[in-house]
Amino acid sequence: MKWLWTIGLVCVCFASAQAQPRPLPAEIQKRVDTIMDGVVDRWIVQMDRWWHDGQHEHLINMTYFAIPLDPHNIDLYENAGWLLWSSDRDDEAVALYQRGLRNNPNAYDMYYELGQYYYIRKKDYARAREYLEQAVKFPCEWFVWNTLGHVYARLGEREKALETWQELLRRFPMMPVDQMEAVRKNIRDVMTRDSSPSFGERGQR
Repeated sequence: MKWLWTIGLVCVCFASAQAQPRPLPAEIQKRVDTIMDGVVDRWIVQMDRWWHDGQHEHLINMTYFAIPLDPHNIDLYENAGWLLWSSDRDDEAVALYQRGLRNNPNAYDMYYELGQYYYIRKKDYARAREYLEQAVKFPCEWFVWNTLGHVYARLGEREKALETWQELLRRFPMMPVDQMEAVRKNIRDVMTRDSSPSFGERGQR
């Protein structure tokens, strides 16, 4: 019950702030922002508990309350999106990922999440390629390049797969040793046989 009152109060405050016909005075806006940040931080802690306790529906519902207050928090979209599609609520997951992309168009994260979704969940490698090619245009982690290499291999685009994995090794010389060896093995496999590599496809993170 306490959480319901907290959510209601925050929503009223947020709606009131949004409805202001002109900007609030700087000092008042600073106080509002501080309150909102504190509430979101507490929500994140509670959502982490729900994740570990298996109360996933609570986490998903809270995500929709938290996003308007913290639209650039990538974890909100990633965690709830994965929970949604892993429970066969694919349309909701894609809608949430797309919302995250609209709110964060200049970072790799949501392009990667959508690419990963189409690659692993839907086996739609062409759609996965579209998003992953966008993801690597931004500063990103090594596993984004790795996943893109696997997508190219699945599509039979061997040269692009090789170029992508070679670029990965060039950009990330300090990546985990076991993953580096897996990438080198993928390169050897693509160069020596027609079938696409399978090792390490799910070891992106």
